Amino acid sequence: MGSPVDARAENAWLRSYPFWDAYFAIVLIATIIIIVVDDGAPVAIILLLLITVSYALWGRKAVRAPVAPTKEGWWHAAAMLVLFTAANLLASQSSVALSALIPMTFMALRRARAVAVTVAMFAGPAIQLMAENGSHPLLIAVAIVLGLSASTLLGVFIDRLGRQNTERARLIAELDRTREELAEVSKEAGMLAERERLAGDIHDTLAQGFASIMMLLQAAGDGHDPYVRRAMETARENLSETRALIAALAPPALEGASLEEALGRLAKGFELPVEVSVAGASDAPALVAETLVRAAQEGLANVRKHARARSVRLALEHVPGPAVRMSISDDGCGFDPSAGGDGYGLRAMRNRVTRLGGTVRITGSPGQGTTLMVELPCSG
Repeated sequence: MGSPVDARAENAWLRSYPFWDAYFAIVLIATIIIIVVDDGAPVAIILLLLITVSYALWGRKAVRAPVAPTKEGWWHAAAMLVLFTAANLLASQSSVALSALIPMTFMALRRARAVAVTVAMFAGPAIQLMAENGSHPLLIAVAIVLGLSASTLLGVFIDRLGRQNTERARLIAELDRTREELAEVSKEAGMLAERERLAGDIHDTLAQGFASIMMLLQAAGDGHDPYVRRAMETARENLSETRALIAALAPPALEGASLEEALGRLAKGFELPVEVSVAGASDAPALVAETLVRAAQEGLANVRKHARARSVRLALEHVPGPAVRMSISDDGCGFDPSAGGDGYGLRAMRNRVTRLGGTVRITGSPGQGTTLMVELPCSG
């Protein structure tokens, strides 16, 4: 098929108006010179020049259009037919311009209509040839058929070449999009691998360290000492934060588990009571399920960090579309979502959900709790 660069260049050459400008100008100048040398019919020359006006107004857009016919193509074809027929009746030498008008007709119209316009263009020269020379009708018919066949073949070749190159350009654009998607997937996979590595490192260092500090403080002494109690509380809080960070960084545990089971595991491991409800049949693709589990991790982490809630409700609903909707509601202190100020976690969640064609909404008000709702199409 050739390289993408070659295909783009070839299609650009075929559809570029500078090429057709030059070709049309050369043929038109040659036709006018022939007319001037022969009998200098000024009206015929004016009519041919009017075709250039039609080309400037409509022809360029029609030639460059990736799909024919366009409104400009019809206007240009009609103008060429009328003006050329009139010019040819005044000066038979105008038929030289057909070498540019016929290919342009096939560029502007679909094949069947272009053939019809081509036949109509040939009608004028044929009638004039019969009237002026008195040639045998059979010879004139043969000449017309040969000329029409040659022009039609040329037009069909140009039309097919244009369609092939347009299709190739479409396939190349699709290939470019696929490459971009693969690059994004590869980047996401690298990020997940790095997050998993960081989770392991944090578990082996910070989490183990805080656990050791708590054990040492317990063995060190008096639980009534306010400094020891404060140190133990601080170590316990930091261990809890570290474990939550590990859970957020680690990949969602979906191996061998459904989306509902994975969300149930998250709920059981959360510090607060989490009521889980599921409605509808489960049909979420793996990538959608993973994104929802990630969103649930981030939503529960925000509840733990900011909400000061007593309980949480996690609802999963499979809705027509098909789509899947997940909401996390808490009875905490709440906040005003319109004030903005999304943190890194929420921004990352929005980006992941948006890439799959989904939406993220946060509702709430001070003192009334907060609800996070994520909806994703199951085609993702």
